[in-house]
Amino acid sequence: MSTVPNTPTAERLPMTLPRLAEKKHLGEPIVMVTAYDYPSAQVAEEAGVDLVLVGDSGAMTVLGYPSTVPVSMDEMVMLASAARRGLRTPFLVGDLPFGSYEASDEQAVASAQRFVKEAGCDAVKLERGGTSVQRARAIAESGIPVMGHVGLTPQTATALGGYRAQGRTADRALRVAEDAVALQEAGCFALVFEAIPAAVADELMPRIDIPVIGIGAGAATDGQVLVFHDLLGIYEGIAPRFAKRYADVKGEMVAGVRAYAEEVRTGGFPSPEHTYSIDPEELERFRRELGRAA
Repeated sequence: MSTVPNTPTAERLPMTLPRLAEKKHLGEPIVMVTAYDYPSAQVAEEAGVDLVLVGDSGAMTVLGYPSTVPVSMDEMVMLASAARRGLRTPFLVGDLPFGSYEASDEQAVASAQRFVKEAGCDAVKLERGGTSVQRARAIAESGIPVMGHVGLTPQTATALGGYRAQGRTADRALRVAEDAVALQEAGCFALVFEAIPAAVADELMPRIDIPVIGIGAGAATDGQVLVFHDLLGIYEGIAPRFAKRYADVKGEMVAGVRAYAEEVRTGGFPSPEHTYSIDPEELERFRRELGRAA
C-alpha cells in the first residue's frame, strides 16, 4: 500500500500569526476545525482551513473516554504528532489537557514545550481565566504562542454546572468578559468563545483586539470552529446545540463495511480482478517442487 506525500497547495501559503491578525483587521472570516490524526489532518489541509486544533475532545471522539478529563499529555502529543504529518498550510494548535498546566508556570511551560518540540505544534491552547491567565503569560513569555478559551470550558464543566451555556446572567457574562480581557493582556494571540449568548459576544468583540474564534457564540466572532467528528457525523455522542452536521460519514462507513461483509460471506469478494497472477510455467514448477518437498 502506498500514499502520495502531502504537499502544500500551490495557491496557499502557510498560515502565520501575522496573517491571522491581518484577517481579523480585514474582516476575513477565520476557519478552524479539530483534527486528531493523519487522515483527518489531510482532510483539513485539502479543505483549505486556516487553523487546526488538536482538541482534547479527541479524548471522547477518538480515544473513547467519557469526557475530556482523562486524556494524558502523552496521548495528546501522540495525536498532535499524527496531525502534524498530515498538515502543511494550516496553523496547528495543541490543546493542553486537564492536569498538564494548572499546578505551576513551570509545568505549563514544560507541557507547551512538549507540544512544540515533540509534536511540531505552532501554538498551544488552555482553558479558563483565573490562574490560567498567569499560566498563559508564562507560556507566552517562554516564546510559545498561546490561545485562550473562555465561556464553557469542558475540562471544568462540572464546576460550571455541566455542559451548559455560560454568560446567561449579567454576573456570569461579566466573568467571561474579565477572563477574555485578562487572557488578551497576558499575551494570548487569539481566544475561543464557547457556548456564550450571541448578544454577549457582540458586546465583547469591540473590546478584544486579537482574533476570536467562536463555537456556539454567534456570528460576530472573527471565525468559527467545529469538532471534526460532529460536523461530519462520525461521533454518535450527544451533539451540542451549536454543532451543525454537514455530512453523515459514519453512515457511509457502516454501509461500506456492511457491503464488504456481505460479499465476503456470499463469495462475491475477492473476485479475479482483486487477485494476483503467476506465469503458468512458474506455477507448474512450483507444484513439482512442492510435491517433492512433501
